[in-house]
Amino acid sequence: MGKMKRFNTKRMTGYVFLAPAVVFILYATVIPFVWNFILSFLTWDGFSDMEFHGIQNYLTVFQDSAIIKSIGNSVYYALASTIGGLAIGILLATLVFQLAGKEGSFFRLVLFSPAMLPIAVVGLMFTFFYNPEMGLLNNFLKLVGLGSMQHVWLQNRSTAMVCIIFVAVWKCAGQVMLLCFASMQTIPGSLYESSKLDGAGYWKQIRYITLPLIKPMILLASINTLGTQYKSYDLIYTMTQGGPGDLTTTIPIRMTKMAFSYGKFGESAAAGVVFTVVVVVSILFVKHLLRGEEYEF
Repeated sequence: MGKMKRFNTKRMTGYVFLAPAVVFILYATVIPFVWNFILSFLTWDGFSDMEFHGIQNYLTVFQDSAIIKSIGNSVYYALASTIGGLAIGILLATLVFQLAGKEGSFFRLVLFSPAMLPIAVVGLMFTFFYNPEMGLLNNFLKLVGLGSMQHVWLQNRSTAMVCIIFVAVWKCAGQVMLLCFASMQTIPGSLYESSKLDGAGYWKQIRYITLPLIKPMILLASINTLGTQYKSYDLIYTMTQGGPGDLTTTIPIRMTKMAFSYGKFGESAAAGVVFTVVVVVSILFVKHLLRGEEYEF
């Protein structure tokens, strides 16, 4: 009887500590999503009465080429920046893994520092970096005799999105690096010692020992980075506001304009539901692509 009472007390204590998190998740995630789904079937301009509109909002979304293009821009931006951030982050992790003591701490801090900067600050900083007149990039190209390669980087259709993706990769690679490095720290040193006796060099150890063993962390970093990049609004808006034209307009920017500039809250909500499906499918695809065995050591 006493054991049962202690068990129930522990359960109640757990529920008490979980309650604030559950309330916050319901208030900030579940309720807004349900309301957005309901709104996607309504017509509302933010002021007049709501009217049921059926699936017409969804038909409008699929027939509007601007919305479809915005979804395509979001997918391209999210996938490209995630792949770039993962590749560079894993590479940096394998390099700093060899450093110990104060040197290792210093380089990890330097490489992780971009992830700590506010996104708006990063956007403004790189807006000046790409500035065609006084920007560091064009001035550097001119200094080294490559003046013919100077561009109006953020206003050129062929370079605008690539420049933003470069900034996103620079911003997220440090976080991926830190996650992978932390996972590498859990690998027993005896595995590396045994591989050395078999004649394996450092890069073979990375390929056949490190990467397979940190695969669960790579999956976690992939999903986390992909979800973050899909939600990106402030970086793109700060740098280009979706321009030139609508070349860098992603679906969060398009949805905001539809709702608050044009008063089409129902269509904006429908676009959000469609985009949510795209994000979920992308995450499931990445999870399937990076699936693998988990090892215990």
